[in-house]
Amino acid sequence: MANKVSETQTNSNLNVDRLAPATPLRTCSEDVQADQSGAPPSNTAPSKYKNTKILRSGIDSLYLTYPGNLRSELEDLLRSKKLAAQSKVTADRIEATVHIADQPFTVSGRGRGPFGYQLNHNWYHVSVSGREAGRMPLLQAQLSSEALTLASLDELVSSLGVLAEVLSGDIERPSVSRVDLCTDFVTDEVLEHIPVSDWVRRCRRFAQYYQGDRYSGLTFGAGNQLSCRLYDKTLEIEKSGKDYLHELWRERGWDGVSPVWRLEFQLRVGVLSELKLRDLEVLRDNLSALWEYCSHEWIRLAKPDGGKNRSRWINHPMWDVLQNAQFNEDAVIPLQRVRKDQSPEDDRLFVHGLGALTSFMAREGIDSLEDGIEAFYSAAHSYHRRLSQHTGRTLPTYVREKVQLKRTSFNARSSTDYDLQTGELK
Repeated sequence: MANKVSETQTNSNLNVDRLAPATPLRTCSEDVQADQSGAPPSNTAPSKYKNTKILRSGIDSLYLTYPGNLRSELEDLLRSKKLAAQSKVTADRIEATVHIADQPFTVSGRGRGPFGYQLNHNWYHVSVSGREAGRMPLLQAQLSSEALTLASLDELVSSLGVLAEVLSGDIERPSVSRVDLCTDFVTDEVLEHIPVSDWVRRCRRFAQYYQGDRYSGLTFGAGNQLSCRLYDKTLEIEKSGKDYLHELWRERGWDGVSPVWRLEFQLRVGVLSELKLRDLEVLRDNLSALWEYCSHEWIRLAKPDGGKNRSRWINHPMWDVLQNAQFNEDAVIPLQRVRKDQSPEDDRLFVHGLGALTSFMAREGIDSLEDGIEAFYSAAHSYHRRLSQHTGRTLPTYVREKVQLKRTSFNARSSTDYDLQTGELK
């Protein structure tokens, strides 16, 4: 969400003691009122409210932490790759890639916070601590939204576990340090017109956002251990390019035009500890119960009835639908293969990537595609020939270096492999 236009804040540090439920976290939605028909709630069944329909629910982001100590030979390798990534010499930066445990990674030139090294590919981003990091965990991994949406969580965690084992030499169970649960839905409700006073919530921090003149959403408790976002996901995709969601939404009845909104709860390590959900398997067994806690106990959208006791206000009909979102992994979608490399999809290349060519053709008054490509190629040669007096690079040299760097950033090649069986570099 962009262009924050209003924010109210009267308590920036919510006491996490207030987040723990008065009773143990429930493992089923036994307090949610049943549908009038008596049928259990479903993400794919038509909503009893005609103007709100859930398209999908799932984990949008997951952070796992592994204990352990980095092997000395691998720290030497990662240090050399990090230095290569920092170099101003193109040939050096091309070498900032490595295969570890049969996985291609790009090594960043910078660490992340207390972690000295960053390894990236399309499944997850991994922050690794050096041997002198003291009591820091070995690594923290952020599993990507695309992988969590399209692939098996078991496969992702298994792959990550092998990586952790190779880095440290030990097998350790991960702990969850953050999870984001989300539900995508369509509605006829005009969310921009809902007064903030209709939200019955435990946090006080609140902000609304616009992108240009278009309302993009709102947040509650941003920066706290537990926070909530409600935002226009279709608008966000226009910038992020995560259009793999479009097909999933269409399968659930999206018309391809209506805005798809996302309700998302972010839970950090403090609240996960209080709810005893740091263990990954326990978390997976309690996803629906966790959603229930967030959407019942922590925040809900109500219909004011004039009474002073806000806790007694009944739910807004849209919120009744969203509270009933289900997180049964087996019923999500057919699993798909997710690329480990980070190369762009065809639409980013052949739609968005044609922007420079079409702009050139418009500037030069050229209508024919063939003539436009030929003129663009000739003009590019001339431009780089003039520039080469200062850079020493003609168009072929410039393009060759760019291709090599992009192969590195896409994980399409790796200059160094670490062999799991022999423990040797090759």
